[in-house]
Amino acid sequence: MLVAQKINKNARWVLKPMNFCMNYFGNGEIIITNRGSFRIGKITMQRKGGDGGRNTANMLQFKINPAELFDEE
Repeated sequence: MLVAQKINKNARWVLKPMNFCMNYFGNGEIIITNRGSFRIGKITMQRKGGDGGRNTANMLQFKINPAELFDEE
């Protein structure tokens, strides 16, 4: 997984094996948040919603913060 970050004229990047990323983000407790989303390790899973009633509003979103990989160097 390649993560690149550019702030003004400074840039940095990190390249990690996918197996490392899956373990880093996916390992941990499985909890249900107050708003009804699931947290699987560092991955948040929630209903998409807000799509004007279309069928895509019932799909799921999986969210991670890839910038956390900069701290794992």
